[in-house]
Amino acid sequence: MDLLPQVLIPLLILGGFVYLFTRRNRERDRNAPLRGEIEARVCFKTALARVSILGTGGFGGTRGVWISVRGPKRLVVGTDAFMISAPQALREFAFRGPESSIAFGQAAKPDDCIMIAGQADGRQVQLAITGDNLQDIWQALAATGAALAA
Repeated sequence: MDLLPQVLIPLLILGGFVYLFTRRNRERDRNAPLRGEIEARVCFKTALARVSILGTGGFGGTRGVWISVRGPKRLVVGTDAFMISAPQALREFAFRGPESSIAFGQAAKPDDCIMIAGQADGRQVQLAITGDNLQDIWQALAATGAALAA
């Protein structure tokens, strides 16, 4: 029985890494066609100061809680779609402009931010993004055809 914790803990840690790697690869595979379209017609690129995702439930009761995405984040806008990526956090969100909506708001902190809602990776996602140039970001996102929410 003394061997069980010595074997089980490393296996659980390894399993966690395998899960994250697999999830990231599935996300990237599903986003590949849209990512290709965006990268072929880049209209705007910028680094983002903060990206938060609205929790939908699961571990730790995250429903309705804004969860900060770690590491450097980047927004890439194409002609009719856009992508927010955070490589260190193993996350990538790709949206078609006409299938998403944008609004100014306050989410994770009382700073101004742009709220994005839409289908990413086959599920409904809500993000809050901040950057140094919110006005330029807003115009680039609106140019993709994203609906302006109130």
